[in-house]
Amino acid sequence: MPEIEPASTADDSPASLPVTANLCDNCGHSLSGAFCSQCGQESKEIRRPFFLLIAEAINSVFELDGRAFRTVFYLLTKPGFLSKEYVRGRRADFTPPLRLFLVISISFFLIVSLVTSLQSIQRTLDSAAEINDPETVSIATEPEPAINIELSLDSGSDEDNTDSDGEVLGLLNEIDRINLPFFSEDENLTIRTALKQQAESNYARVTEDPADFFYGSLQYITALTLLLMPVMALIQKILYIRSGRFYIEHLVLTLHNHTFVLLVVFLSMLTGLVEGMQITLLSTLFSYIGAALYIWMGIYLYMSLKVFFQQGKLITLLKFLTGSVLYGMATLIGIAIFIILNFFLL
Repeated sequence: MPEIEPASTADDSPASLPVTANLCDNCGHSLSGAFCSQCGQESKEIRRPFFLLIAEAINSVFELDGRAFRTVFYLLTKPGFLSKEYVRGRRADFTPPLRLFLVISISFFLIVSLVTSLQSIQRTLDSAAEINDPETVSIATEPEPAINIELSLDSGSDEDNTDSDGEVLGLLNEIDRINLPFFSEDENLTIRTALKQQAESNYARVTEDPADFFYGSLQYITALTLLLMPVMALIQKILYIRSGRFYIEHLVLTLHNHTFVLLVVFLSMLTGLVEGMQITLLSTLFSYIGAALYIWMGIYLYMSLKVFFQQGKLITLLKFLTGSVLYGMATLIGIAIFIILNFFLL
């Protein structure tokens, strides 16, 4: 008689897996729609083509659906609306405030990288054209008259460079005075050496290409903005102390307003790219669009306070101006600290 092989218990192929329809794979509890009513896990099959998983990941991060586009539309056109809806508990139809801010920040960094790359390419092309220009070559090869040499010696440019170098040298000398407590002398020496090397490197970058250094520093703007948002929310809380709003409600409005400002800056950079192409009529049109965006930004921030707190126009205007001045002072302090840290540490 032929031998009967026992059924294998180690076969995990998809065809042999048990069917657990309407049961949660995580806890075994019955499903309620697409989600488990016990643990909340979504019933989703992981064994799918890889490109579908990538598409799902992108949709999950950026929420490329009707909710994302609807949120951005209301963010641009209806001041304070998203914050009011979020506080009221109507959140399923819109992208959460923090995720919205992070997604727009990522888009902002992408456009900054694009602008930096385009400017770098343009500088390279300009340099190549200048080198290959016959007039430039002939001028460069001609001996300069003696009078030009005398004028260049008396022009004061060397003195200006000496003054600039002297200021940097004085700044580097200040680093030598740093002596942090709880660190040994050797450790303090290592810290001072690292700071001086970083400062010298950044000074060379600023001298060679200030625009490149500036755009490279923009990658840290999200961290600076995230640190400043709680400050603005606190200022807003003090100004509206009698509104009965909790601090978290002020923070939600501040988060939406900062996201709007970042989005306006992002759009203005896009319009600036088109404006810089020097295309007849189109460049002029986009220059007006860029100016209109910044005008709308001021009106928008005022209207967001008016809509969210439901106070009179005059009192809202006074609080808006007061908050803007206080926040501007805090921002200047933050930018100063940011510049120091960026110059010496980053």
